[in-house]
Amino acid sequence: MKLEEVKVTDEELRVMLESGLVLREAGRIDEAEEIFQGVRELVPASDVPLVALSSIAVRRGDFEAALRLCEEALKIEPGSLFARVNHAEILLYQKRTVEAEAELREIVENNPDSPHRRTAESLLEVMRLIPENTV
Repeated sequence: MKLEEVKVTDEELRVMLESGLVLREAGRIDEAEEIFQGVRELVPASDVPLVALSSIAVRRGDFEAALRLCEEALKIEPGSLFARVNHAEILLYQKRTVEAEAELREIVENNPDSPHRRTAESLLEVMRLIPENTV
C-alpha cells in the first residue's frame, strides 16, 4: 500500500494530533515529533502539523527551526491565526519583541471572536510583566 492510498478521516487526524500533543506535554518529544511528521505526510497542505512540529522545535530550544516551520505553515495558510500566534511567540523567545508585539496586536484587533485572540492577549500581558531585556 502506498501512502497516497491511505485515507484518513478528520476525526482520525484530530485523534493523531491530540495524541502527539499529549506525548509532547508528557515530555515524550521524539514520539510526539513522529506523530506530527506522520500527520504532515498525510495532509501536506495543512498548516496544523507544521505548527505542531514548530512547538517541538521550541521545546528543544531550536527557535530558528521553529520559526521556519511557522513560516512554512503561513505559506500554506497565510490567514492561520494558529500559526501567527505561534510565530509571534517564537519571536518573543528570540527577543524580537517589536515584531512580536505588532503581530499580536494585529491578531487581537482584527479577530474578536477567535480563541487565538485570547492567546495573543495572554502573550501581550506576559510582555508587559517581563522586562524587555529578559523576554
